[in-house]
Amino acid sequence: MKRILCVFLIGVLCFSGTLEGQAASKEEQQTLNDYWKLKFGLTLTQIAKVLYGSSYKEHLTQKNGATVLKQKANWAKQDKGYRSRSYSFMNQSKTLPSRTTLEFYTKKNGKTYYLAQKTIQFLADTNTGLRESTRTLKHVTYVQGDETEEELDALLSGKGLGQVGMRWSWDFASVQTKQERKAYKYRGRIKIYIFQSSNPKKQIDMTMKFDDQQEQYKINNYRLIPIESPKTK
Repeated sequence: MKRILCVFLIGVLCFSGTLEGQAASKEEQQTLNDYWKLKFGLTLTQIAKVLYGSSYKEHLTQKNGATVLKQKANWAKQDKGYRSRSYSFMNQSKTLPSRTTLEFYTKKNGKTYYLAQKTIQFLADTNTGLRESTRTLKHVTYVQGDETEEELDALLSGKGLGQVGMRWSWDFASVQTKQERKAYKYRGRIKIYIFQSSNPKKQIDMTMKFDDQQEQYKINNYRLIPIESPKTK
């Protein structure tokens, strides 16, 4: 299951209106509510019911003895008895476009797919292609690397962290054995912000990971992103 946990850092599950600096619009709150309805451990068929309602059967087909979605998968893999598939769903809203990606896995040598990872990206016409926070980090050298949201807020302009660009969460309990859950970090959640930098040619990609013991988000990683000029895009 090591391969399962080596995934790209996007998205996260939890919404925090206070420190994110502004209340979510009704549209964003509805988008997040729909996202949260996609529960970990549900089978692919059950997820189809959530997505499509009573017409869900029209969106399903059989492939190699397993129930899958008719739409083309982003990818489909099989490794050491585990099967996995990924699907993306676009929200074409003019005011809040987004992409939700769902990853399904089977138990070892199983044929039933269970939801184990999900991501939501808020899309925008920006340097990164994602919704970016309007907050500016006074200077990246002030960051120690394990700040909480409250501590990071103190380093930023304005109040709060601004809008999240991506959210990602995972929970492999439905497909892992007890031994595997003990051996690997099988559950987690992350949110990623794109902050403005004191350097006009750079932005800051900030990853915050939920600390289960302290029950709060803390900085997990960050990197500087060059701002491309229109000519180089």
